[in-house]
Amino acid sequence: MKKNCLFFLLILLVSLQTFAQSFETHKVKSGENISSIAKKYNVSEQSIYKYNPDAKKGNLTGVVLVIPVSSSSDNRNYEKQSVLNFKEYKVKRKETLYSIAKANGISVGDLKKYNTYLYDEELGKGDVIRIPVFSKNDTININNSVQNSSFENLKHIVMPQEGKMAIARKYGMTMAQLNALNPGVTDLKPGQVLNVINPQNKDSKAAQDAGKNFISYTVKPKENYYRLTKQFNTSKDTLIKYNPILAEEGLEAGMTIKIPKPQTMLNDTLSVSASKKIKLEELITNRRRKKIAVMLPFSLRQFEGDSIDKEALLKDDRVLRVSLDFYSGVVTAIDSVEKLGIPISAKVFDTEKSSAKVDEILRQLEYDNFDAVIGPVLSKNVEKASRLFNRNNIPVLSPLIDAELNGESNLLQTRPSKLMMEKALITYIDSLKEGKNLLILADEKHDYLKSKLVYTFPEATVVQQAKEEYMQASDLVKVLSKEKENWLILESEDLELISNATSYLNAMVPEYKIRIFTSDKSKPYEDEISNEYLSNLQFTYASVAKECEDFENNAFVKNYESDYGILPNKFATRGFDLTYDLLLRLAAAENLYEALELEGMTEQVENKFSYHKKMIGGYYNDAVYLIKYDEGLTLKVIN
Repeated sequence: MKKNCLFFLLILLVSLQTFAQSFETHKVKSGENISSIAKKYNVSEQSIYKYNPDAKKGNLTGVVLVIPVSSSSDNRNYEKQSVLNFKEYKVKRKETLYSIAKANGISVGDLKKYNTYLYDEELGKGDVIRIPVFSKNDTININNSVQNSSFENLKHIVMPQEGKMAIARKYGMTMAQLNALNPGVTDLKPGQVLNVINPQNKDSKAAQDAGKNFISYTVKPKENYYRLTKQFNTSKDTLIKYNPILAEEGLEAGMTIKIPKPQTMLNDTLSVSASKKIKLEELITNRRRKKIAVMLPFSLRQFEGDSIDKEALLKDDRVLRVSLDFYSGVVTAIDSVEKLGIPISAKVFDTEKSSAKVDEILRQLEYDNFDAVIGPVLSKNVEKASRLFNRNNIPVLSPLIDAELNGESNLLQTRPSKLMMEKALITYIDSLKEGKNLLILADEKHDYLKSKLVYTFPEATVVQQAKEEYMQASDLVKVLSKEKENWLILESEDLELISNATSYLNAMVPEYKIRIFTSDKSKPYEDEISNEYLSNLQFTYASVAKECEDFENNAFVKNYESDYGILPNKFATRGFDLTYDLLLRLAAAENLYEALELEGMTEQVENKFSYHKKMIGGYYNDAVYLIKYDEGLTLKVIN
């Protein structure tokens, strides 16, 4: 026993000595070489090559090297920079936070930290701000310093309690990639050095190689990610991918960034149809009990009291109805998975449509060890839950939101966003547009999407209305072609516009070949437009869920109808699909993150799931259906 303790202490001592190593970066100037740089920092050439394996490849001018500096000659604080003093600066016309930070060799975050009003207000001409002057003897975190290298290959120093999954996610790698670069490495020890890929080098190299596929754009004052993604039909992740500085500095006025041209954006869109299907039931290996939490806005307190008209409350409260329907699907999924021999423990929490209640529940759950958490529903609440549960690396699943989320690396956006729906449709049209007469018709509320489409399909014709009040048949006749098939992209929620357009076009079908597309099948299509018209016009739309051809014969549907006496609606079906998929993924691997590494797509009753890691943040699902009204008023999934 004593020998074992001594051995452990010896290992600990070695690990501590390893962490006595610190690092800084050096940008190679013209005329410098490894020998001169080693002498400058009083280190060996071998130690420089150890942390910069690509340094042997040739000319190093302009390259950033990672320099290992021994602790005996460097007693600096690795985590924080200390401020020597401040200098005051009066902001000039057209200056931005980014330009001022760059001129002073600091970050935008440093400026905001010491001028806190800038977190909420715009920088203005004449503002007097404090610029921190840092000690030159300070350095940054070991692995952050390594990441500042401009080489393709990097070395990562394993920190205490750091696992392979966390390291892979840090560098945007898969577990398979990390294991391939480090063969034979199983159990990690503090101070161990691993081979990793530099995500910044990979992205900048890709951007350089494909420079002709990008436009250069200068960010305007008050312009944010939302405006840019809408204007250029791209995503925040794509912007960060091709402009790594955005991850460090954020988006600031005055920056010049690269924005992919339309074809590049289409290539970036993952092709779900090309993904192989995964049958999770065939991959079950982990039969340990699964522990999940479900957080939904039931607001059940309103039913307390004998005088309450419960039926009226249920009828008037749509959020409650959706929550109950979704939860009924969750219950059915848990029952189905338990029948496969996998025990489940589920805790259900009523968030009461209250942010304060969410805070209370999160404090209560802070130290619980769940395999995953479903919910809350609202964006701000699910992002809040993501931040808290990320401390323990617990996945949080957003069940119903289709807006872009800004959570931590543990957040899964299970519902494809509107951007994914738009991309799926645009990619499909682009692949088959040859020989087609492309037309675009959008109302004022969809101007942003019209701009996307015009930008992506410059050859398309925008349909103009002769009169602002309503559309006339002549507006369409003058842009239709008798020689080509006419593909009209109709983006609107306005009943009158949709009704007029479909009615006029249906009447023209005998004379013209016409097909209508939309990225969002809005309410008018469900309630007001003739299915016969939509079938005649081969109406094609992007959808989160498919309308099952053999719905009533599905096992879930039969079980649900047996339990509740009614057929499940789309929310009940989504509750089932999401939960069933989650639980089976947990049973197919040691944890959900490992299960997300599975290549391919899973499909349940009406929803499919193909998760991908964001450059910054968690995971998104891009599995979108494209559905077409076929002959005989039938629906056909075309992807």
